[in-house]
Amino acid sequence: MAKVLLINPVVREEDEPRHIPYGIALLAAIAVNRGHQVQVYDANAWRKGFDVLEQVCAADDWDVIGIGGLTTTYNFFKKACEIAKRVSPDSILLAGGGILTSMPHDIMKWIPQIDVGCVGEAFVSFPAFLDAVGRGQKGFGNINGLAVREAD
Repeated sequence: MAKVLLINPVVREEDEPRHIPYGIALLAAIAVNRGHQVQVYDANAWRKGFDVLEQVCAADDWDVIGIGGLTTTYNFFKKACEIAKRVSPDSILLAGGGILTSMPHDIMKWIPQIDVGCVGEAFVSFPAFLDAVGRGQKGFGNINGLAVREAD
């Protein structure tokens, strides 16, 4: 079993939040259905700032902290990745969504805190990744649909 924190980024800062984070909700349901513990922090709905995000990331011993979003969430996404890795360095930082799928090599280069990325639809690769984490597996290169940062 993996302990997972999923973060929904702030979208359209100038607008009131009106959209349910459907993609994250589906991934959370899949993970829970497979026996993983999942917490979702909807930064878009809460709009509490990076101080609260830091508290959420530090609140538990997460095995995985996952964040995804649209390319337009880049500034929040980048800062959230920096915070997550700083306050929870032992967690695997997983990135996904359109922001990673659109430019996986560039995003992995620009945001060195990301350990693993889900490229494309994550409905197969995400549960396979979590199951591997739950078993204590360290390498994920054998899971299709993942971009994996390695030492080199």
